[in-house]
Amino acid sequence: MNPSTTKKQLLFFAVFAVILVLYFFPLGSHGLLEPDEGRYAEIPREMIQSGNFITPRLNFVKYFEKPVLLYWMNAANFMIFGENEFAARFAPALCAVSGAFTAALLGTLIFGIRAGLLSGIITSLSLLYFAIGTINSTDMPLSFFMTLALASFYAGHIRKDRRWYILFYAASALGLLTKGLIAVVLPGAIIFWYIIFTRKWKLISDILYIPGIIIFFAISVPWFYLVCKDNPDFFYFFFIREHFLRYATKIADRYEPFWYFLPLIPAGLMPWTGFFFALFSKKSVVRTPADGKAKDANIFLLAWFAVILIFFSFSNSKLIPYIVPCMPPLAILIGADMDRMIREGKWHGGAIVLSAGIGILFSAAFMAYAFLGDKIPRAETLPIAVKLSVGLLAGPFGAIWLSGVKRKYFNYAAVILSMSAFIFVFGLSDIYGIMDKTRSSRSLSDVIIKEKRPDDTIAVYGEVLHGIPFYTKQRVMLIDYKGEMEFGADQPGEKDWFPDAGKFKKQWYEGQRHFALVVEKDRLNRLFPDGDTGKAKKIETDKYVILFNRR
Repeated sequence: MNPSTTKKQLLFFAVFAVILVLYFFPLGSHGLLEPDEGRYAEIPREMIQSGNFITPRLNFVKYFEKPVLLYWMNAANFMIFGENEFAARFAPALCAVSGAFTAALLGTLIFGIRAGLLSGIITSLSLLYFAIGTINSTDMPLSFFMTLALASFYAGHIRKDRRWYILFYAASALGLLTKGLIAVVLPGAIIFWYIIFTRKWKLISDILYIPGIIIFFAISVPWFYLVCKDNPDFFYFFFIREHFLRYATKIADRYEPFWYFLPLIPAGLMPWTGFFFALFSKKSVVRTPADGKAKDANIFLLAWFAVILIFFSFSNSKLIPYIVPCMPPLAILIGADMDRMIREGKWHGGAIVLSAGIGILFSAAFMAYAFLGDKIPRAETLPIAVKLSVGLLAGPFGAIWLSGVKRKYFNYAAVILSMSAFIFVFGLSDIYGIMDKTRSSRSLSDVIIKEKRPDDTIAVYGEVLHGIPFYTKQRVMLIDYKGEMEFGADQPGEKDWFPDAGKFKKQWYEGQRHFALVVEKDRLNRLFPDGDTGKAKKIETDKYVILFNRR
């Protein structure tokens, strides 16, 4: 083997080893964030407790909003690492690093090893991808399986080897088990538009590969069959309500305007935003592809990005994590464009100037918040603001200096940019320490665990805090609230766990049942308008009051 090639391969894997450490370092450092992390940790915990790995249950009621794969992965990690925060975030973080690695391999296949390495670095060291990759939710596993499916399809296509389509179908099936039909619909639409724009009609028959189709159904059908068999109402709720009605109507209460995701794309790519805008330059790989192969690759990657963006822009249910699967194709294009800049020894499209300008703007905003903000102590925000500012500024200004010295130093400029991005993302991980105090119910649960007695029923008024049942290992009564558990709450035998305020207060004052009641301070007067809590023991935290109705 060529020594130069071996050196590049070692560098490739060394970079991803460092990224692996970066992603896994913060996983166990803070409590589960509400609502998603508590939810996706509690469901697999209950699966282990009950021994039922077919019917998902949340707070011990049926929960059919998502398929089962993330629950299975988290349950496996709980069995290996224990029921803790690190185990709850392990699978999404592993999917994030694997997705970046897959993007790097696809970038290498299309544009060469340096472009591929940059593609993986840009994917993993960008704001949105890192943020979603280090929390316990279905969005990053979905992004990984879609990235793996589309990369496998394109590898099979350009190598003219249909065996790659087996991996395409397997990844699509795993995506289906992660978040539903979009894992099949979106890759299918991307491939459809790629065929239309390139007129590669033979791909239609090529991709209908019988062994791959068999693999797809072998992976995806068994659980859907078993859950429908045990729960006849699953099919309508999951496929009709959670797919078609959520997309086409406002039942999820997540409506945002059509353009909602447009500013989130450049923001989510920080600190690489300047290079994103450089893709619009006439000298970029997008507008001036090197050859026919590169042109076809551009069409595929742009279709990948555009189909996902347009699909979710038309949806009546929008959340920021939905566009995470848009990041890998953009990162591959940016990596290829940076590779061209390095080869030519010239920044085009204002990439480096824009990066510096954006860095100055956001660094000023971070520092201003650290000094002028009054919600969080400066001692906590200032170190984070400094790290983020260094991460945004060191790379562009270091690259400007290096590239101005000698043309051959453009390689080192790319290294400086990558190291700077690492510092930026490392600074982002410190934000979780602040969110632990504002978005986690771990400290609340610690108080309850310390104070509660064996016969106490834990109750929460006016909201759901999914972390409490996870930390206390106990079912929680929800007062005047059903939320996303409405379907399960309306099942026979569950209504006593979802009482209205009047019914609950009757039990509270009679004292025949003892409660550990969690109420947000601002809601306390709604539940007890006369201020009479029945001489309950009271413990206050920053945001909540915990009441115990003991005689």
